Amino acid sequence: MFKLNLTEFEFNLKTKTKFGLGIAVNLGKYLKELRFKRIGIVIDEGVYKLDYVKEILGNIKKENFNQMIVWEYNLKAEPDYDSLDKIKLKFLDENSRPKIDCLIGIGGGSVLDFAKGLATLVVNPGQAINYRGFPADINPSLPTIALPTTAGTGSEVTYNAVFIDWKGKKKLGINTMHNFPVLAILDPKLTLSCPKSVIVSSGVDALTHILESYVARQSNQLTRVFAREGFKLIFNNLSKVLENPQSIEIRANLQLGAYLAGISLMNSGSGPTGALSYSLGVHFKVPHGLAGAVFLPYVVEHNVMNGYDYSELYDLIEKADKFINKERKNQMFSEKIFELCQKLGVPSSLRDFGVNERNLNILLKEVENLDKAFAQNPIPFSVEEGKKLLIKLTK
Repeated sequence: MFKLNLTEFEFNLKTKTKFGLGIAVNLGKYLKELRFKRIGIVIDEGVYKLDYVKEILGNIKKENFNQMIVWEYNLKAEPDYDSLDKIKLKFLDENSRPKIDCLIGIGGGSVLDFAKGLATLVVNPGQAINYRGFPADINPSLPTIALPTTAGTGSEVTYNAVFIDWKGKKKLGINTMHNFPVLAILDPKLTLSCPKSVIVSSGVDALTHILESYVARQSNQLTRVFAREGFKLIFNNLSKVLENPQSIEIRANLQLGAYLAGISLMNSGSGPTGALSYSLGVHFKVPHGLAGAVFLPYVVEHNVMNGYDYSELYDLIEKADKFINKERKNQMFSEKIFELCQKLGVPSSLRDFGVNERNLNILLKEVENLDKAFAQNPIPFSVEEGKKLLIKLTK
């Protein structure tokens, strides 16, 4: 008989989602149904050139909205607070009032985050940096609609939006519950233009989200439902994507897996892998997905060696031997994570990103502030262990 775990928990899921091949062409109709009249769009400059996206935008124009402002996202690094301050002016009138009543993000996680950040800033006064972290008592953000073109961040279903403070050398965010997208459109056709390098980076980002949220101390039986299903889709399809990068089925599975990972992570939180990746991204401009994937196998290995049980996830791996004992399953699970990262070309050394003995102190110093994130790991992972891992990966 199934026994329900009665431990108290909270779970949020506020985004309406539409999934299907080719459904993005109906975006204009969806906007009409939501009764928006003045449309703001943030779109990746590479995606903007695609014939399919031109068709989507053309269909929006046919609906004859009162206003349509498009900004091509062309930032070379990850989104930052200074850029938000600059770009928000495009969506404000001479009296600093919003020219739009919604914001659409079409692109990868950075583009979606930028749209959510703008949605907050155009209705709240002052600089973006003033809203870093988890701002309270602010005006509700404009509604956002998210169309992801990569499969990794899960930004299309979360309220989080990550931004870099270049002056303070920190990656923080504008995280407000007002920023849940009102609609997420998952159209695998939008991911077909995504290059192989981005598929890998975003895919391992989703894998990191799954494995950190699955084990997090704040995880619960509901977050694990999403984590398990996400793991099955992400792990098994990442192992195939290099051989079949244009397979729409693989792309669709990865897109849905990343979406599930975002739901799980948002409701449980991350741990050592995510925390370590932030400093690497800020100081060495490493793409977020790769920055986390470098550390992921070692954190999994640490947990396995200290008794954490991943056997439930191991059984979801295609062709896994389900008849071996739990101890062996966990050993094999750790090995599978290492093998997948190696197959995908995830660097095994921080030196590949420019880290060496002379500048390693930058990362070592920042580890001292990550104790709260490390505490989310189910197995004790100390600041000293974090430092040892950084040193190990720099040799």
